[in-house]
Amino acid sequence: MKKMENNNNIAEIIGLLCAEGSHITSYCSYWEKEGEKLRYRKNKKSERIEFYNKDIKLLNHYKELIFKEFGINSNITKHGKINIGNIAIIRKITLQTPLGHLNWRVPQSIINGNQEIKISFLRGFFDGDGTASGSIRFFSTNEKGIRQVSSLLTDLSFRHTIQGPITKPNRKKYYIIQVSRKDKLRFFEEIKPISKLPKLK
Repeated sequence: MKKMENNNNIAEIIGLLCAEGSHITSYCSYWEKEGEKLRYRKNKKSERIEFYNKDIKLLNHYKELIFKEFGINSNITKHGKINIGNIAIIRKITLQTPLGHLNWRVPQSIINGNQEIKISFLRGFFDGDGTASGSIRFFSTNEKGIRQVSSLLTDLSFRHTIQGPITKPNRKKYYIIQVSRKDKLRFFEEIKPISKLPKLK
């Protein structure tokens, strides 16, 4: 895998996974045939990185990014998921950041990266956990992570506010970043989201 600081595609992959990704570890026991004998495999570990989204355009874009960077031709399941099971790739991704809605962080390589790297991460994260309906907003239940996203926006001179924690019945508390309406056009011109297209008059 190319170095993060020189790779916009990987920064975008990380952004998408911080928004909509999870790292799943499971164990299973089973009988396996080896020649004429059966061997019992106890608590065999398996891992995968899972990306989920309902937008087929975004799924195909993520699939293309994975192929470009890792040479993997992924399948999209009928439930809107793309899985990575290659352990070497899983390690390279999870060394950048843990995954999960409360666990992810903006990697240090992106925080210290150039403008294009920050834009690529923000594009991925916005496509996963943002909306362009009315105002430009990012959503997350992860306070530390959302404040790091705020810092990236500040680095790129996007005016914005953070709201939260917001609590609603039967929901986890969450936070919202709202980008100033004055920066809406520039946001779309510079970030260039894939699935959250502008509705500008």
